[in-house]
Amino acid sequence: MRLNQSILAISVTFWIAMVASSANAEAKIGVSNPQRAILQSEIGKQGVQQINSQFTEQEDLLKEMGKEVTTLLEKLKKDTELMSEQEFGELYQEISVKRARLSQGVQEIQRLKTEQSQRLIQSLSPRYEEAIEALVLSDKYDLILPQESVHYRHELYDVTAKITEKMNALEK
Repeated sequence: MRLNQSILAISVTFWIAMVASSANAEAKIGVSNPQRAILQSEIGKQGVQQINSQFTEQEDLLKEMGKEVTTLLEKLKKDTELMSEQEFGELYQEISVKRARLSQGVQEIQRLKTEQSQRLIQSLSPRYEEAIEALVLSDKYDLILPQESVHYRHELYDVTAKITEKMNALEK
């Protein structure tokens, strides 16, 4: 019976020593911005370029519409005193309609770009996860947290750029 108690005491002491030594070791922790890591990777940049190129024509039309509105506003300011009340009202109405269309067009393009960017991020999330695993293995991280889950972080803990590098390396 005494032998069993001695073995148990030695085992417990050994276990406590192991827990204490692992508690004293510092954990290597990183924080990452997944969206930034994905969109700054080479494949992410290519995806963003494709998204932006899809809307070039519409954005050019909106710029022209913006120039028209600016021209009409300048005319309104310059010629207000020379216009009849009806002409002023018609010009003001035209400006209002064009501004509304312009605003609506800008919002629609932004919405579509955001949707496509979110789809791009979702499609590249598995690569992001692979890059995290590669970083954990190569740099011996114990924990990598998403930036939005952390109340405070120091820049030294940001591993976003390292993850982007790993994503690029995995592409090659």
